Amino acid sequence: MYKKSIVTFIDILGFKDLVNQSTNSHQALDLIHSTLMKFKSLEKPESWTSDLIEVEEDAQKKGLDGFGISNRTKCTCFSDSIVISIEIENDLNEVFSTLIANLSRIGAQLLKDGILIRGGIDLSDIYHNNGIVFGKGLINSYELETNEAKYPRIILAKNLISELNYPLLYKNKRYPYHQYLDRFEDGCVGIHQLIFYQVHQNSSAISKKQIVEDLKKSKDTIIHGLDSNFVTPHIFDKYKWLKNQYNKLIILEDNIKEG
Repeated sequence: MYKKSIVTFIDILGFKDLVNQSTNSHQALDLIHSTLMKFKSLEKPESWTSDLIEVEEDAQKKGLDGFGISNRTKCTCFSDSIVISIEIENDLNEVFSTLIANLSRIGAQLLKDGILIRGGIDLSDIYHNNGIVFGKGLINSYELETNEAKYPRIILAKNLISELNYPLLYKNKRYPYHQYLDRFEDGCVGIHQLIFYQVHQNSSAISKKQIVEDLKKSKDTIIHGLDSNFVTPHIFDKYKWLKNQYNKLIILEDNIKEG
């Protein structure tokens, strides 16, 4: 039976090239293995925690119980892709808040390791049980990732945006996801792999020392990507876009972004 769900499709960018490199590089092989193991760990429902939401005043005011997703998140990995679905009742804003917080952390962790991802999130029907996945939600989120996302980001389908309290018009309608989402220059709404650090720079989720270290690694990933792809404009543009997002990060404490 189909279930109305938030459906996320995520793909690793440059995976084919990484696999080709791995035939002669133990470092590339280790990176593939560690990345896919991280993806595989997300198939465990307990991986989808509410810890990033529990510290949010907006969530506390609304009641934290409604933000839990660990007992209802389904996740299936295949090759370099991952599908996540969460059945929705009357709690779209709460569930989406916890999902987007988790995705921001996952994206940040992957970027510091040198991995770029791209994805789409839809609100539609899906069948997702015991690793079997099909339905409109999967098709829509896949097409969103493939045809519209373009850069290392996870973007939202228009029908999902219309159901959320976005853009925020009234302060009392604010949910934790509002601080993660951005409307990019091309009109797409979503998150990029660095936003986790902006949102949590003053929370207990990550220490300032760790932010400095992670941002330095992320910056190195971007610089290496730019330097290595002058002759491949379609890849160079992705790193250039990510560089712009890095430069736009609002980090309040001095010297953190410089690493």
